[in-house]
Amino acid sequence: MTGISHDVKTPLASLVGYLEAIECKIVAGEEKDEYVHVAFEKAHYLKHFVENLFEWVKLDSGEQVFHFEISDLNELSRNIVVDWISVLENSNFDYVFDIPETEYLMRIDTNAYSRILGNLLQNVLIHSKGTKIIFHVFEDDLQAKITITDNGKGISPDHLPHIFERMYQCDQSRSAGGNGLGLSIVKELAAAHKGTITACSTPDRGTTFTLLLPKSL
Repeated sequence: MTGISHDVKTPLASLVGYLEAIECKIVAGEEKDEYVHVAFEKAHYLKHFVENLFEWVKLDSGEQVFHFEISDLNELSRNIVVDWISVLENSNFDYVFDIPETEYLMRIDTNAYSRILGNLLQNVLIHSKGTKIIFHVFEDDLQAKITITDNGKGISPDHLPHIFERMYQCDQSRSAGGNGLGLSIVKELAAAHKGTITACSTPDRGTTFTLLLPKSL
């Protein structure tokens, strides 16, 4: 609760401060426009945090309803990562998407899988400080393996065992823009598919996230 309180109160207080300056006409012209932009970003952060918080609570309490259906994992993966191309390019990230052209049918909740990949890609964009993402899909008769690798600053051995814990943040100053919920949600969604998510990292060389999903639930 202390962490949640900090993550809500700090940007909320800042948001109110910027809006008060605008409302009281303390700022004008370009400075006012800048205040509006910052207030918008603060509001967007709060919206994203609250959405993540409610999603995690539903997962943790077992209230999340999943809709598993037979889908082509490779086609689904392509459709998801294509939507991220403009985001990656705007963030000055190079990217490689290596997804088999063959069909790979498995039972999966498409919304949950999209959330998993989205959270992992977002984590790289926010935290890695890298310039390149490599996305691979490997498959065999038993399971699919999805890896997301970056060339960023890596994660220290002290932090690595804890990154999937709820509210855990490697940046203890909480200045990196995350909220400590994204990777814990990934872990819960992977578990709902009887899968696993792991990470390996070398400081100053990058990080690889590995998602394993069994072909049959």
